[in-house]
Amino acid sequence: MGGEVVFSKNGTVNVPSGSGKVLELPPEGEEIEYTARDDRPFVVYVFEREDAVETYRAYVKDRDNDDMPSERPTGLDSLGGQAIKLQDDLYQSSTEERAREPLNADGTVYFVLDNSNYEDTVSAHSDPLSIQLDLKVVASSLPI
Repeated sequence: MGGEVVFSKNGTVNVPSGSGKVLELPPEGEEIEYTARDDRPFVVYVFEREDAVETYRAYVKDRDNDDMPSERPTGLDSLGGQAIKLQDDLYQSSTEERAREPLNADGTVYFVLDNSNYEDTVSAHSDPLSIQLDLKVVASSLPI
């Protein structure tokens, strides 16, 4: 599988309690491959629209505000979601079979590691997460 890696992150990403870490992926990225692991539950969101990630950021910043929309964007469900418990102290989220998946987005894509109650699927932890992330975004090497 060819292509040029246009974004890469391999290491620990600290995610504060009640918050999320947003990584902006370059618009030329066409495929994504990632594995994220931690000893506690977390959620991954992949937003393809700026207004969706701004709704996420606003909620996380001011989640007690009664003016927050009740329906919140969840991003590309095929690429994100709740981390799966693999063992007692190991949760993982990844692209299917830890292989590349198409991004199918026009413009910047936003990759989010979440430690909040954005969807009420995971309670915000009192401690920050230290998620081990291996993320690659690839642009096609094929001529148009």
